[in-house]
Amino acid sequence: MTRLRPRAWLGLALLAVLAFGFTAFIGAWAGGKDIDETCAAAGQPLDQSYRATHWQEPGQFFPMHNRCNADYDLVPGWVNPALVIFAVVAVACLAGAAVAITRLIRNSR
Repeated sequence: MTRLRPRAWLGLALLAVLAFGFTAFIGAWAGGKDIDETCAAAGQPLDQSYRATHWQEPGQFFPMHNRCNADYDLVPGWVNPALVIFAVVAVACLAGAAVAITRLIRNSR
C-alpha cells in the first residue's frame, strides 16, 4: 500500500478549501444584487412578509438560504451538503498530512 506524502495531503486539503470557497461564493451570491429581479427571473413571487419574518436567513453562513417565498430557495440545493463535504475532506486531509509528517519524523530517527 502506498502512502501519500505530506505535500500530497496538503495539496488535497488546499483543493478542498478552494472548492469550499467557490461553493460558499456560489451560495452567497445566489440571490444576486436585487432580490426582486432575481425572484422574478426565476418565475417566483417575492413574499415580503415571509422575508420579514425570516430576516436572518439570507445573512447566515450555514445553512445558506435566500428564499423568495416559503417554497422557493434561490440557493441551489447542493450548496449546503457540498460545504459540509468539502469542510470534512479538508480536515481529513490535514489530519492525513499530520500523520504523514509524524511518520516521516519517526522514520528519520
